[in-house]
Amino acid sequence: MRIHIHGRGSISAAGQHPVAAWETYLSGQPTWKKTPDASLPVYPVEPDPNAPAYRYAAERKHGRTAMLAIMAAEQAVREAGWEDQDFAILVGCSRGPTGEWEKHFTEFSATGRLETRTSPSTTLGSIGFALGEYFGNRSLASSLSVTCSSGMHALLHGIALLEAGMADRVLVGGAEAPLTAFTLQQMQALRIYATRPAAGQHACTPLAKTPSGMVIGEGAAFLALSRLPRHLPSGPNLSNTLPSITGLGFSRESGKTATGISPEGDGLLAAMKMATDGRHLPDLIIAHAPGTPKGDAAEIRAVRKLWKNVPGDPALTSLKWATGHTFGASGPLALDAAISMMVHQKAIYLPYPNYMNTPWALGAVMVNATGFGGNAVSVRLEMKP
Repeated sequence: MRIHIHGRGSISAAGQHPVAAWETYLSGQPTWKKTPDASLPVYPVEPDPNAPAYRYAAERKHGRTAMLAIMAAEQAVREAGWEDQDFAILVGCSRGPTGEWEKHFTEFSATGRLETRTSPSTTLGSIGFALGEYFGNRSLASSLSVTCSSGMHALLHGIALLEAGMADRVLVGGAEAPLTAFTLQQMQALRIYATRPAAGQHACTPLAKTPSGMVIGEGAAFLALSRLPRHLPSGPNLSNTLPSITGLGFSRESGKTATGISPEGDGLLAAMKMATDGRHLPDLIIAHAPGTPKGDAAEIRAVRKLWKNVPGDPALTSLKWATGHTFGASGPLALDAAISMMVHQKAIYLPYPNYMNTPWALGAVMVNATGFGGNAVSVRLEMKP
């Protein structure tokens, strides 16, 4: 299998686009903020209000999730040179238009009335519809939710369309804007949220020797994919060679835990085995690692089982210290970071005490995503011409 990546785009607390995010990853500087009541750390996006995609979303009164999706997707389409092309769109989102739903529920609770709103503007479908409207495409434009692996499931479905010959080009990714009072209360109720760190420290510390707990962020990331010959962009911040997707793995488990994920990470191990397909193991794994003690430990155990017949320990990293846990967007954001690492041939190290080992090279990188309910996806990238 060889799926070409023609372009990418991202927006998160780490930066407004992949180049800005890469600079943040290199710096290792904290990017979290305080909630308005200063009780919890979060990773918000501060979008440029002058950006055309932002103005477009504001004029059409799209919710924040759709706005972030449009801003990241527009970058990927522009880099791919697809402005005049038709393509299918698949976007993953764990919670849908969270802010819009909560706003209207609050209005109804207070007044017993609602303004006239119809589907899809109030449902998950609004995000895919907003992207389809923005690009004016005639092909499939759809949204799906599979908890925190939603964005990676969008990629799986997009590649299935390509493999089946039902599309020549697909735009796939994830978007999430979960920084609302209700969502934060949910995470606190699970007792997995991090406490507020001191100034200058990192709020979310995935794979740390002392895990922080989960810290929520918002963001979006998209990839423009096809099986067609790749036309590569060039420029001061882009390489003439982008990696290809050469392996996919997916699984589901029913662990007897609150999250559905087993302590041994059995579902993630199955997904990683499928993605490697009996070939050489990747040089680096970008872990899902939400920063929670049990979640991180399960993934580390699964990775060590994958490496059981290989001398030495695997090289692991994560970027959630810079983006927070962006739920359905976390997998695509990690893929965007993996592409940057492979283009620059430089691994991003965790800027705090951790268990990471140093890779010798970055010819192959695997990205993991998992979510409540035991869904797991692994994607293998290789730097091949």
